This record gives sequence, C-alpha cells and structure tokens, in this order.
Amino acid sequence: MAGPDFTPLYVHLSQQVRGQILGGEIAPGEAIPSEAQLMERFRTTRGTVRAAIDILVNEGLVRRVHGKGTFVQLRPVTRSILNFGGLTDSLDGRSERAISRVVTSEQITLDGRDFCRLVRLRGIQSGDRTDILSLDTSLLPLDLFPGLLDADLQDRSLYQLFRERYGVYPRRTQVRVTTAVPDEATRRLLEERPDCPALLQVEGSAFDAKGVEIERMKVLYSSRAEFNLTTAITEIPGGSS
Repeated sequence: MAGPDFTPLYVHLSQQVRGQILGGEIAPGEAIPSEAQLMERFRTTRGTVRAAIDILVNEGLVRRVHGKGTFVQLRPVTRSILNFGGLTDSLDGRSERAISRVVTSEQITLDGRDFCRLVRLRGIQSGDRTDILSLDTSLLPLDLFPGLLDADLQDRSLYQLFRERYGVYPRRTQVRVTTAVPDEATRRLLEERPDCPALLQVEGSAFDAKGVEIERMKVLYSSRAEFNLTTAITEIPGGSS
C-alpha cells in the first residue's frame, strides 16, 4: 500500500494543468482556466493557485498577460523524422540555433574494435527559450575518427565535423522506430514529468557514400517533439489501391 503523499497542493495543481497542456487539451495561444476557476475546481486559495501557475511560467509553458489571463506558449518543434543529416544542418538559414550538451564521451571496445560512445542532449534555442528534443547515443568507430575523444563537441554539429576534419560524408541511414519507457535518470535529462508515457525511439546506423557504417545511433525523443512524415504513393497501371 502506498504511503501518504506529502506533495504540496500547488505542485499537484501545476501537474494537472501541465498534463492538460502537454496532452493537447489546452492548445498553444489558448488561456488556461482562470485563477477563480482553479480555486473553485481544487477548493484552494488564490495563493496556492498562483504558486502553481508560477511553476508553469518558470517552465516556459505559459505566460501571464496583464488584465487578460494566462496563456499557453508551448510551441511544438517540428522536425522531419527522416532527416538524420544533423540538426544543425536542418536549421541552416533559420532563426533557431541548434544546441548540443555532452552528457558522456568515453572509449569502449566492442568485438575488438574501439568506439567513442557519445551521449548528448540535443535541442533548439530560439531567443531565451530552449527546447530539449532528444537524448542521442552514438557509437563512433575510432579507426575512422581518430582523436574524436579529444574534440569539443559541445554545441557542435557532429556531421559537420565528419566532413571538415575527416572527409567523411554521411549519405544514408537505416533505422528502426520503436517506443521506450524512460527510466528516472532519462526523464530528468529530457525534462519529462514523472508519469510521462512511452517515448518515440529510433535506432539504426548511418553510412557514407561507399556504404561504410560510420555511426550506430539510438535517439530517444522528448514528448515535446513533433514529427511530420511525407510519403509517396506509386500508382500501378491496372492495379487496385
């Protein structure tokens, strides 16, 4: 039997409203329930409601507009799931800036071959707002990329480094799309709520023009990422749809 829950009411209240926002019940640009409505719904004081809203304001999910209310400012970040050319490359020419925070960079050995195991948090920064999109784990063969362990990969495009330093040009990927339930440490890194659902996970490899495997990847996407898929339908003469 679960023990007593000592979580303050204002935290519970913020979790409820956050769930409505992230679940799409309150869309970007829409107002969240007023302080009076939240006070009535949760049978609590105005101070508790304001403390809950303060949490959401500090998280960047909502903003207060004097005399009008509190509005959702969550802006889903759109990225093509088929574009593994690098986040920095995909943002070229746009106002957003790709960010990359190195969590782990270490040498490991698999089947007698040395790799750099690189774990990074990746996202987009626009003005004062930063959206963490994914936790990327890469295995990079050190015989192809000598000295990679000494490279500064903070806020740097990995594929740009491949091209400029090593003359290696990524050309295609082969990936498998699944879902995964993140553990507590991963949830904290991705800034997910404790009860977050299974997240989208992509695993596979990247290859150069000669078909040489240059990266083994596992990418776990945050719940704030949004994906657009484009498909082509080929008509077969005389065939049925």
